[in-house]
Amino acid sequence: MSIKMNFNSISFRISFFIAVLIAVTTIIVGFLILQDEKKTLEVELKKKGSYFAHLLSHEVIEPFLYEEQYEIFSFLKSFMIDEESLVVYAEIYDKARKLVVRTYKNEKWRKMELQPLNFDDVMSDINIQDDNNLQVYHISRTIDVEPLGQIGFLRLGITKKFLLATIRGSKLKLYLLSAGVTLLGVILGLWTAGKILNPILELNKGVKRVGEGEIGVEIPVVGQGEVKELALSFNKMSRKLKTLINDIKAAQENLVRTEKLYAVGEFSAGVAHEIKNPLTSIKLLMQTLAHKKQAVSSQDFAIFEGEINRIDRIVKEFLAFARPKKLEKKSVNINDALDEVITITKPKMKQSRIEFVQEFTSDLPLINGNRDGLKQVFLNLVLNSIQAMDDGDTLTITTSLNDGNVLVEIKDTGFGIPAKNLKSIFDPFFTTKDEGTGMGLAIAYSIVSDHSGTLNIWSKTAIGTNVKVVLPVEGKGQRDEGIV
Repeated sequence: MSIKMNFNSISFRISFFIAVLIAVTTIIVGFLILQDEKKTLEVELKKKGSYFAHLLSHEVIEPFLYEEQYEIFSFLKSFMIDEESLVVYAEIYDKARKLVVRTYKNEKWRKMELQPLNFDDVMSDINIQDDNNLQVYHISRTIDVEPLGQIGFLRLGITKKFLLATIRGSKLKLYLLSAGVTLLGVILGLWTAGKILNPILELNKGVKRVGEGEIGVEIPVVGQGEVKELALSFNKMSRKLKTLINDIKAAQENLVRTEKLYAVGEFSAGVAHEIKNPLTSIKLLMQTLAHKKQAVSSQDFAIFEGEINRIDRIVKEFLAFARPKKLEKKSVNINDALDEVITITKPKMKQSRIEFVQEFTSDLPLINGNRDGLKQVFLNLVLNSIQAMDDGDTLTITTSLNDGNVLVEIKDTGFGIPAKNLKSIFDPFFTTKDEGTGMGLAIAYSIVSDHSGTLNIWSKTAIGTNVKVVLPVEGKGQRDEGIV
C-alpha cells in the first residue's frame, strides 16, 4: 500500500519522531565527541607551543648574550618560513624589559594589535594566554641561563588556524552524518508506519464511531503482535463501556431522584424550622390569652401581625430562591446602581458611626444585567458589612476594570467571618443572626451566577471581610468561574 505522507498522517508523525530522535541522539553524541576532540586539540596545541617556547628560549641564549640581534631575528624567522608553521610572531625582551627583536610570519600578522606583555605574569614556567579575537595563544616565559639567572623574556604567538580548520571539518562531517541518519530515520519511519497503518486506521474508525455514540461497536481484528492485541482490547473495552454506560445511566437517574428528594427535604426542613418560631410565638400567646380568658389587645394584634409578616417574608424568600423569576436584562451602569445603594444605606452608616470610602473608576463599560437584581445583591452585601462593624470601622466600596470584566469590591474592617462558617455562607437557611433567615447570600449568589459572574468572599476574624463581585462587560461571553 502506497502511503501519501502529509502533516497529519500517522506515517509522517512516526517517521518524523524517529528521524528527530535519531538526529538529536546523533547530534548530541557528535557534539560531545566534538567537544572532547576540541579539548584534546587545544591541549596538544598548547603543548607544541610550550615546546617551541622552551626550545627558542634556549637557542637564543648565546646570540642574546653577544647582542647579535640579526642572528636572533634570523633564527626566529626560520620558525615561520613554512606555510604550515604554527608560530606567527615572536618577541625577545632584555632584562630591563626593553624590546630587542620582534618578527612576524607575514604582513597579515604584522597588522594585528598586540597587547603589551605583562612581565609580572611571566614566570620561569610557561605562561599561556588565550586570545579569541586574534585566534592565537600567547605563550611567554623567561630566558634563563646559569649562573647568570634571568637574562630576558620571550613571547611568541601560536595560531589556532589549523585547530579551527580541523574542528570545522569535524563539524561538517557531523552535519553530513546527521543528515544521513535523519534521512534513514524518515525511511525507517515510513516503512514502520506502512506496517502498522492499516490496523491503526481500523482502530481509528472504531474510536470515531464510539465517539459518535455507537457504544459497543467492534472492529475487525487485523495485524499481528501488539496491534492485534490492541484491536482485541478495544473490542473488549467497547463491550464493557456499553455495559458501564447503561449502568451509569440507571444509577444517574436514581441519583437525580435521590438528590431531588434530598433537596426538597432540606428546603422543607429549613422552611419548617424558620416558620416554626413565629408560629410557636403565636401559639403561646393564644394559649396564654385563652388560659387567662383575656380579650385580644392591640398589642397582641401587633405581635400577631409581626409574626405573620415574618412568615410571609420567609415564604417569599424561599420562593425567590427555589423558583427565581427570569430577570429582564438591559444595559446597566454599575457605578449608578451602587450610588443608589449607597444613598439608601448612608443614614445607617452615619448612625453606626462607620467611616465610608468610595473609589469608583469612571467610564466603566456597561454590563448586560438586571438593575433591580444587582441592587438587591449589593444592598445585601453592604448591609451585611454594616452589621459586622462597630464604631470607627471603615467600609470601602471600589469599582474597576479587571481583565475585561467589571470588578466590584466591598471591604470592611469588621469582626469578620469565622473560618468554620466560610464554607457554608452561600447555603440556604445558614445564618448566625438572630433575626436572619439565611437566604440573603444564597439569593445574591444565584443572581450573580445568572449574570454569568462570580461572587467570592474572603474573611478573617478581627481583620474584616473582602467581597468581590466580577461581572462580564456587555457583549462579552460568560467567563470561567474562579476563586478570587
